[in-house]
Amino acid sequence: MKIEVLGNTLDHEQTIAATTNNENTMIIAGAGSGKSLTMVGKVKYLVTQEHINIDDILCITFTNNAAESLQKKIKKELKLKNQVYTFHKLALEIIKSHNIPYSIAEDNLLDFLIDEVLTSIPSKTYFRNIFFTRNYETTKAFQNYKKTIARFIRLFIANFYDLKKFDKIIKDAKTMDRPFLKIIQKIYEMYLIEKKSQNLIDFDDMIYLATSLVKNKGLNKTYKYIIIDEYQDTSRVRENLIKEIIQKTHAYITVVGDDFQSIYRFSGCDLFNFLDFPENFKPVKKLYLTSTYRNSQELINVAGSFVMENKRQIKKNLTSKKSIPKPITILYYEDGKKDFLKALKYINSPNLLILGRNNLDIYNVAPPNIIKNNNITYLDTNTYYKTIHKAKGLEEENVLIINLTDDSNSLPSKIKEEKIINYVLVHKDLFPYEEERRLFYVALTRTKNNCYLFVEKNNPSIFVKELTKKYKKYLKCIKL
Repeated sequence: MKIEVLGNTLDHEQTIAATTNNENTMIIAGAGSGKSLTMVGKVKYLVTQEHINIDDILCITFTNNAAESLQKKIKKELKLKNQVYTFHKLALEIIKSHNIPYSIAEDNLLDFLIDEVLTSIPSKTYFRNIFFTRNYETTKAFQNYKKTIARFIRLFIANFYDLKKFDKIIKDAKTMDRPFLKIIQKIYEMYLIEKKSQNLIDFDDMIYLATSLVKNKGLNKTYKYIIIDEYQDTSRVRENLIKEIIQKTHAYITVVGDDFQSIYRFSGCDLFNFLDFPENFKPVKKLYLTSTYRNSQELINVAGSFVMENKRQIKKNLTSKKSIPKPITILYYEDGKKDFLKALKYINSPNLLILGRNNLDIYNVAPPNIIKNNNITYLDTNTYYKTIHKAKGLEEENVLIINLTDDSNSLPSKIKEEKIINYVLVHKDLFPYEEERRLFYVALTRTKNNCYLFVEKNNPSIFVKELTKKYKKYLKCIKL
């Protein structure tokens, strides 16, 4: 059976994924393997061949931009309007359908309460003793302390939420950790009280409330199929919402994702929701999309082997009809800002995406006069800059990766997680820099052609050292 989608014919694996129905399915998709086409193809097959009403198909993806893009593609292909949701948009619709009044909390409410508690009179002596100074509020250590508290609370909300669980964490904790945990618990309790007093909900509350409403009051929808993109970035609370919807509708679920591209753990996402999907929604049929239409075979050989150093990742045999014998070029520099312009001149690409680990990376290498709104105005090229996290899902003719030094805040980031965070992690890393490794994989696989690494000659990242040691035949090395 041939399925035409947006002017393309689905390949054999895509067709199987699009036409498998009446069972739960897990589509394990490599980078550039046509996930969006396959999802649109599945919606098209269900509507045109299985005669499923489009309103009975629930499509969910990770970001507003991705939802808008998928919605446009479905409308273009089927000439039918289908709402594609993010989890938060879906949760809000469920809340509204039950006529629950709400206001959304300001993003900085939690940070405000952390400041309020930590600078209160009863806390001052405690913190002066910790930070050894009367003016502890101005120290970098204290600022990091506040960030740790905020991260702990957000992860606790994403993974547990229940105050009874907080009591258990403190009871089971090491004695030396309990005073800090009790301070965090106090802030969390204040956060809950503040939201309740003003009838506010935050983004995680939306999903918890929607889940409770579906469980206890039902759902005024008749979904028959649920299709979720980027499932490797799903959190436990999001998965619980889907389970309740399935409990009420008996819908079949299809999830699409790539465990190689799981890079949002800091926001509560858990790779194991994807890895454990067959167990959590059994019976499940596993399907694979292994043909990449973006990268060369040589590049995916390097990137795939690099990320598979962590044996917990799902083994994939990705293939490409495109060949570029040496798709990765290391551009060694001595003077970042002077040699960066040389790098752009060497690459000389009309379409170039520059990627960094952090928001400010570009300012450490590019002269300020050529940076404007994250675009690089040089050589009349369409050159722009993003962090790797923001570039996920994008592709470009050529890619340049910066901030590849052997420092704490480069790629990989060597900033160690505060040990206290382990109390709110459902799964802990077992392999060194495992999420940073996946982040590098995402960066490498954004390119359709060549990937350039801008590397300080006398201080290369440990990832660069690994590439030069293990994948020399795929590399070109240039001294700028």
